Amino acid sequence: MYEVKGFQSIEFEELIRKVNEFLSSLADDNLIDIKYNTTPLDIRSHTEYGVHPDSKYTALVIFKK
Repeated sequence: MYEVKGFQSIEFEELIRKVNEFLSSLADDNLIDIKYNTTPLDIRSHTEYGVHPDSKYTALVIFKK
């Protein structure tokens, strides 16, 4: 049987940490695929470092149960 688990965060590093924690709990050869997506939500105001978009990062982990 196959399952999908979703993750989301507005911080890319946090998303990576969550996905890695989940992957460490999977048995060997149970991972099928990981789908990542980035969605821009808003453009933050200009700063001295430029324009920084506000984004949401998502991942779907497809695995065998």
